[in-house]
Amino acid sequence: MKRLTLAMVLVLAGACEAKKAAPGDTVVFKPAGAPRTAESEAAEAAAYRAECLRLEDHIFEIMPRPGAERGEPDPKKRAELVAQLPVEDIDQCAAVKDRKVIACMQAASDEKSLRACIPASKD
Repeated sequence: MKRLTLAMVLVLAGACEAKKAAPGDTVVFKPAGAPRTAESEAAEAAAYRAECLRLEDHIFEIMPRPGAERGEPDPKKRAELVAQLPVEDIDQCAAVKDRKVIACMQAASDEKSLRACIPASKD
């Protein structure tokens, strides 16, 4: 679990700057140039959180578990693991401004390609 937590922090820390959505929620993005309202911002935030929950599920699927060569194959077990994550992890992911990083991570097929999506530190 410690290794998995470290992996999650590493994945999210490179791209960083409260209601939980379910992994199956529909993601709706506003059209370009649409006026920003509190409602549209709330919908966008909910969509980003739903996207991040799906990302977390994907990370549990591809990141090797302690003592195993592969990630968690069981969708029910992955859902349990995602549900145990602190809401701050999801909020941190949802705050990522460059959504291409999230898309890259979701497309990753293994740990190496997932880590390649993490932007270099600006320090």
